[in-house]
Amino acid sequence: MATGSIETAPLEPVPWRALFVLGAASFASSAALRFCDPLLPKLALAFNTTPGGAAIVVTTYAVAYGGFQLITGPLGDRFGKVRVIALGALLCGLFTTASAFATSLEQLALLRFLAGVTGAAIIPNCLAFIGDTIPMPQRHAVLARYMIFMSTGTVSGQAIGGVLADMFGWHAVFLMVGGFLLFGGAMLALQMRTNPVLSARSPPPEGGLMGSFRQIAAVRNSVTGRLVLATVAVEAAVYFGAFTFLGAHLREAYGISYTAIGVLTALSAAGAVTYSTLAPYLLSRISQSGLMLVSATLFAAGFIAFAATPALWLVALAIVVCGAGFALFHNSLQIMATQINPQARGASIAIFAFAFFAGQTIGVFITSLAYDRFGAPPLFAATAVLLPLIVLWFRARVVTRFDL
Repeated sequence: MATGSIETAPLEPVPWRALFVLGAASFASSAALRFCDPLLPKLALAFNTTPGGAAIVVTTYAVAYGGFQLITGPLGDRFGKVRVIALGALLCGLFTTASAFATSLEQLALLRFLAGVTGAAIIPNCLAFIGDTIPMPQRHAVLARYMIFMSTGTVSGQAIGGVLADMFGWHAVFLMVGGFLLFGGAMLALQMRTNPVLSARSPPPEGGLMGSFRQIAAVRNSVTGRLVLATVAVEAAVYFGAFTFLGAHLREAYGISYTAIGVLTALSAAGAVTYSTLAPYLLSRISQSGLMLVSATLFAAGFIAFAATPALWLVALAIVVCGAGFALFHNSLQIMATQINPQARGASIAIFAFAFFAGQTIGVFITSLAYDRFGAPPLFAATAVLLPLIVLWFRARVVTRFDL
């Protein structure tokens, strides 16, 4: 089990072409994760149910996607991460495309579940592959660039999905996202034949597939592992728990349209992309420890602005600020996650992703109770305090361990 020390591998040229192909698959996976959200009214009408009833297509995908990452990560360690990513993208694309031809809500929910099972193979194994391939001194900047694909994929899935649904119907959206996934999987499969970076495989963990599963259980014995997993779960619970209700607050406080709400909330991805673009410049001038302090400051400023309900343009700026703060801190957590167990990174990133996903789910449930009882401003004010405290608490415990 890794102790958290940084590798001293010399700087090498970053294999951007290989990472771009992985990024294309991750873009498609991120689009597949959230594109059904704006379709619920249309699906409810198509299958003669309520939007709440149609939400089963979101729930089944989320449950499968979150849970099966604990399986697909070890599979990547055992059979090769890029191979598992390509297969997952192709199968997820097939199930998503088939969803366009579902004749009942039950069929659609089953196909979405299968898409979640296979889609769970993509992003965790991409992160693990980056950990295997990129030396630690370059990893932060590379992961920051990689996050651009995930952020833009999420926004594109929701935005383009809504436009296509209005123009051509919900079937077209499933065909679009399925096509993204099939294209990403096919690109990877073809590139593996000619790109030595993508075709290279790290040694499988001792004990094969079962050994990789044992590595997941062994995380409880790692101080670093427990710290990183606990932090990412709490980070996701607090951040997404509060941010989920920003749209409802904007509607209630400002009376703006749902389209405007969608555009505004999408600005969080713009903040993430801004940070990811500037990451190499920032990292050349500020230590990772210093960037965590910047993240805490951005979280406090952004959520205080939400709680104060200022002019709408300030809310838009605060959304960008929060998106940048989240990307900055989460990227640091991802760096730590790649070091939990370098001998089984697929398993390590899988449990990291599972903790992140579980934290979101629990956080939204808890904050929904707080929102109904106290309203949005107290919720945002509490988040403006809690998130910086989480960042500072984590920073105090890793700054010497990782020589940040």
